[in-house]
Amino acid sequence: MKLTKETRLVVLDALEARTKLNVLEVTRLIDVSEATARRLFGQLEKEGLVIRTLGGIQLRRSSGASYSFATSVSLHPKEKIAIANRAAQEIVSGDHLFLDSGTTVQALAQALARRIEQEQLEDIRVVSNSLTLTDILTPFCKVVLIGGEIRPERRDTCGFIAEEMLKRLHVKKAFLGCDALHFRSGFMTTDERTARMNEIIITNATQVLILADSSKIGQASFVSYGPLECADACIVDAGLSRELADKLIPRIGRLILAE
Repeated sequence: MKLTKETRLVVLDALEARTKLNVLEVTRLIDVSEATARRLFGQLEKEGLVIRTLGGIQLRRSSGASYSFATSVSLHPKEKIAIANRAAQEIVSGDHLFLDSGTTVQALAQALARRIEQEQLEDIRVVSNSLTLTDILTPFCKVVLIGGEIRPERRDTCGFIAEEMLKRLHVKKAFLGCDALHFRSGFMTTDERTARMNEIIITNATQVLILADSSKIGQASFVSYGPLECADACIVDAGLSRELADKLIPRIGRLILAE
C-alpha cells in the first residue's frame, strides 16, 4: 500500500492515543508491509514528529521540567520574529491587549512598538505580567503591569495577587505563547501557576491568539491551560509540516502561517 497523507495521519492519531507503536501494530493499522512501516518511521523521525525505538516509534515529547527565559529567548529566533511580525498585523488602533511573558510574545512587543513609533497604530493599551515587556512598550503606549510574586527565571509576576487582578480585567485580544501544543491535551506550559493565569485571561478576552513556533507543535509539556478550540487564531512559522497543519485547521479558529 502506498503511503499517503491520510495513512500518515492515521499513524499520528494512533500515536497521540497510545504514545508508542511497534512495527507490527502499524502494519495492521494501515495495511502495509514491515518495510513500508519502517520507511514511514524514518520519514516521521526526520520531520521531528517521533523518536525511533527498538522495533517502533514513540511520541516526541517536550520534557517540560523547567523553564528559563534566558534559554528560551535564544531558541528559534528567526521563527519567533516571523511570528511576531505577523501577529502585530492583527492589532488595530484602539485595541486593549494582554501580552504574556513568553519570549515569542516579547518579540511581538518589539514589533508592536515599531508599528506605534511609525504611527501605524494609536490608542493602544497593554496589560502584561512581563517585566521585560514593560520596558519595551512603556515609551510607546499605556501599560498596566500585573502585580504579584516575581519569578526571576521567567522575568514575570504570578500568584494569587496576579490572578485576582486578571479576574477584574477584560481585554479585546490576548496574545499567549505556549511551551507545547498537544493535539489531545491542548495548549500546554511547564508550570501550573502560568496555566492558571492563562486560563483566567482566556475567559476574559474577546479574542485569543496563540503564538507557537513549529518545533512546539505535537509536543507535550507539564500542564494544559486550554483546549485547541479556545484559540481564535494560532500563528505558526512556515516550517510547520503539511500533516500537522491539516490536524490543526479543524480544531482552531484560524491557522496563520508566518512567512
